[in-house]
Amino acid sequence: MAVIGGSEAFPQLFITKSQTWTPPMAGNVCLHLIGGGGGNRGQNNSYGSGGGGGYCKKNYLAVSPSNNLTIVVGAAGAGSNGGYGNYSGGTAGGNTTVAGSGISSTLTANGGALGAQGTNGGGGTAANGDVNNTGGAGGNGGGGAVGIYGTGGDSANVLGTWGAGKTDAQGGGIAMSSFGEICGGVKTGYYWWMADNAFNGYPQVGCDGSDLNGGGTSNTAYYQHGGDGGIGGGAGSGRSTTGSGDYSFGGNGGPGIVLIQYLPW
Repeated sequence: MAVIGGSEAFPQLFITKSQTWTPPMAGNVCLHLIGGGGGNRGQNNSYGSGGGGGYCKKNYLAVSPSNNLTIVVGAAGAGSNGGYGNYSGGTAGGNTTVAGSGISSTLTANGGALGAQGTNGGGGTAANGDVNNTGGAGGNGGGGAVGIYGTGGDSANVLGTWGAGKTDAQGGGIAMSSFGEICGGVKTGYYWWMADNAFNGYPQVGCDGSDLNGGGTSNTAYYQHGGDGGIGGGAGSGRSTTGSGDYSFGGNGGPGIVLIQYLPW
């Protein structure tokens, strides 16, 4: 629930699956859409991380239980194994859309592009909202970020070249929101390696784009796994330095989402 001054509370709904949505009550809503983050294709001696999903916002829409909205939530881009130089697999992030009564042109937040061998995934675009922001691009290791107040952050140079992009909102994640805006979504993927064939578990997502679990050095790296993106965030890069892409595993992008906020009359 979002509290809007005094004791008044207004429903706040996070939609994570595609559906035909029937408003539970009449009112005015603000819609936020985020596309899925692009995945990463494991690769050998090269980088290329996934792009962040686009962000679309509709400031005001009148709804009622008699009028449905068709909601499509963009899927997270999938990562893949490099596979002995067979650099295939992996997917871009899916597109998030909302259409229906009162919406003249479908609201769209496109997914981020796949990061592949030597190619950074571009950020997803957005269209037909009152706000339409492009996601950040992937880079050398880290994935691109969603942009709430402007174009999303590109992969950042944090701890060398392993940092992911950051959003322009530092509120601690998309679940922390306030009236009319999302304050957060800083989680995105980062590059991580496993040294000396000692598997220590899959990487955790760095909220500030940093490499939380990295170890060893690039010349001792054996298995590598890119980090997964948070909501709409691009995947981190899995890069092998052993001469075989079979040891590199690309991360997954973050899923898309739709946030529906009821507004005061």
